[in-house]
Amino acid sequence: MSPKRYFLWVVATSIASITSTWILVWWLQPLYGELTRIGGFSERNYGWNTPIDEFHPLLATWGNTYDHGADVLVVGDSFANGRPPMQWQNLLAASTGWRIHTVDKNVADLDGLISSSTFRISPPRIVVWNNVERDLKDEYAAHDDRCTSGASSFRLTPLKQIPTHARPVSVSRAIGFAELNPGFARIWLWKNILREAGLYESDALSFQLRRSDLFSSRASDRLLVYRRDFRKLTWKDADLVRIRCGYANLASRFEANGTTRFVTAIAPDKSSAYRPWLTYPGALPASRLADLLGHFPVDDARLDLVIANAIAAGTRDVYLPDDTHWGSAGHKLAAEAILRLLIKDGLAQ
Repeated sequence: MSPKRYFLWVVATSIASITSTWILVWWLQPLYGELTRIGGFSERNYGWNTPIDEFHPLLATWGNTYDHGADVLVVGDSFANGRPPMQWQNLLAASTGWRIHTVDKNVADLDGLISSSTFRISPPRIVVWNNVERDLKDEYAAHDDRCTSGASSFRLTPLKQIPTHARPVSVSRAIGFAELNPGFARIWLWKNILREAGLYESDALSFQLRRSDLFSSRASDRLLVYRRDFRKLTWKDADLVRIRCGYANLASRFEANGTTRFVTAIAPDKSSAYRPWLTYPGALPASRLADLLGHFPVDDARLDLVIANAIAAGTRDVYLPDDTHWGSAGHKLAAEAILRLLIKDGLAQ
């Protein structure tokens, strides 16, 4: 081959390679979801297509310290901290006018927070502990079965609701050229080659649904879940007792001042929420939340029941199809359920 032909061959091959890579990148679409990222699934198939609601500016605040007073302090994991503009706290703040602050329970120094001068001088009226089902045993079952009596019954002057005029904006999933990610295309290609060869065990799994109206994605009859949801398989009755003790002890710590009430809002795993609608429900572990919360020491918003009813009614994107967290519908359900609980307990009016 002459040098000229070799040069042209190299240029043509390079152009073809680059072009095919960008075609693949465009076909996959910009990366958004946690489960598509870790599992090597395409956003084209699993990305959400119904716009989400976001608040700009935020109506609640986030941080890992309690350095200013708040009516409601939210302590939680990624279900409370994941994407602040679309979190349920903004919806609750919009409908009530309350000052709501959120800390990440995995980062914040809770002992320091509770003993801080701000917490002593301007304690929150309500603490909402918001975390996900799959981590309960690992985080709370380390406690023994000797626990405090649980939530207090002291009465507080209920928080008054002063609704605001704030409304969320509708945001579509980005599919522009600027958001494309060539690196993800390489990862996607490699993971799928290994998966087809039986050499890759992904932390994100795909299951067949017997309904196709529950997600706005193209693959609306498929369910992506996090492998860690399978942790529920190891739960024993003794673990439920210890988990309850863990929450009872948390309630006692926050309520020791006699002016703060503690409630919970436990988020069901995505696998728990959609398990009834799988073609083969036995492919996923059953939830134990009904057993756990049936004899719970503190008042819980029972998001498991609220979410189950909404999904059964055909509400789309309660959880995002490409992620393990809620979509806008899920955040709205959470905000409404928590407010109902606070009203029922006489903490709000």
